Amino acid sequence: MRQFLFSGLLVSVCLPLSSAVALGQSASVSASALDGSQGSSSGSSQDDGTSASDLVINLLPDDYDSGAESQSVSRSESVTPEQAKGRTAQAIGPYDPLGIRLGQFLLYPSLTLWGEVTDNVDGTANGEEGRIVTPEAALRVETDWSRHALDLSARGAISAYDAPVRKPDTEENLSAELRLDLADETQLTLDGGFAHSKEESSVELTATGQAATYETNVTGGVTLDHRAGLLDLQLRGSAGAMRYENESSRDYDSYRLGARIGVPVTDQIIPFIDAEIARRSYNDASQRQNGDSLRGAIGIEVVNREKLSGEISAGVIAWEPDLAGLSGDTAMFADASLVWSPNGLWTIRGGLETDLMSTATAARSVATHSVSLSADYALLRNLNIVASGEISRESYNGLSRRDWVLDAALNATYSFNRTLQLIASVERSQRESNWAGEDTTTSTVRVGLKIQR
Repeated sequence: MRQFLFSGLLVSVCLPLSSAVALGQSASVSASALDGSQGSSSGSSQDDGTSASDLVINLLPDDYDSGAESQSVSRSESVTPEQAKGRTAQAIGPYDPLGIRLGQFLLYPSLTLWGEVTDNVDGTANGEEGRIVTPEAALRVETDWSRHALDLSARGAISAYDAPVRKPDTEENLSAELRLDLADETQLTLDGGFAHSKEESSVELTATGQAATYETNVTGGVTLDHRAGLLDLQLRGSAGAMRYENESSRDYDSYRLGARIGVPVTDQIIPFIDAEIARRSYNDASQRQNGDSLRGAIGIEVVNREKLSGEISAGVIAWEPDLAGLSGDTAMFADASLVWSPNGLWTIRGGLETDLMSTATAARSVATHSVSLSADYALLRNLNIVASGEISRESYNGLSRRDWVLDAALNATYSFNRTLQLIASVERSQRESNWAGEDTTTSTVRVGLKIQR
């Protein structure tokens, strides 16, 4: 209860503060554009051959009502030509970080100090209250190439426990994506990732009854997209390795190979068929859950629409174990991933997801069906609210166990300027199982102060 009262107090303080700050801000942001094709006829020539023009950034409509009456709440800041080069007006809004330019690379460093209070620090059935302080450093790198694109991100955090007293936990993440435009109708994407962190609540952790340990996940993938006449073709493959500290019996490697054929009806509507085979192979030779997963679906993809994008599909997924005499499992599914932006203030995301795969548990496999929904609302130019929720149903095939998992969160981000943000969130996670002693409930309040460049 103290956590929720604290969160409510924080939000009540932030709202009037944001209004007061907003009323003192001016209505537009001006920048010097480098591309002479956008300049006015009166623009003067520069030594490098470009001309200057004013770039006015309006993130919200002029008549936007912040509550009691319409107010103009943007902030005047100058953006240098070097910072504006190769970037759109939307990418350099009045509260977006400008980054650090190194040639054709843009670097976005940040440092966040988190404070957390929770009533179940380990997410277990008999968890204890905890207070945690977590400094987090992150770096994102983007390219400003005329062709191809490279995105890199790195993150590191260390969680120090004020209560209960224990060793700090660390977390490291690295990811990279390289897009190569091989031709007008051909694109090759390479991606990879590394993650090392303390294991959170999961199907395996809950079912095996083991204590949480550190897990290391290394992944790599390749995707080839090609337009062949009236067909959109895609080939993709990936491989990954999951390792658990001091629990080698749970270590496994995974592989995926998939293909998609789309037939565009218009430049926005693309019906498709999709097939994928996945394999999971445990390092423990006696592990019964080694085997393959087959997945097939038909669906419709929506692209290049101003307000709605995403895809929806339906199909069947089957799990086939290697071990002779062990029966497999099959499940029907309907999946979706949609983004709806009715106006400049709202972004609504919804999803359906189905998974059927073996685990290092006594079950043959676990079928997971999930429904998710989130709403992102720009309450003010510098105050963003995000509400999200997800409900999952886990069915342990070969066992009588059935679990419901609920995750919900409310997040608020207040930007003082381009450099400083205040972030607050209230989170709730709950698992209800038909097996006695497996129910868990966790409530968490987090507050963070973020410095970014």
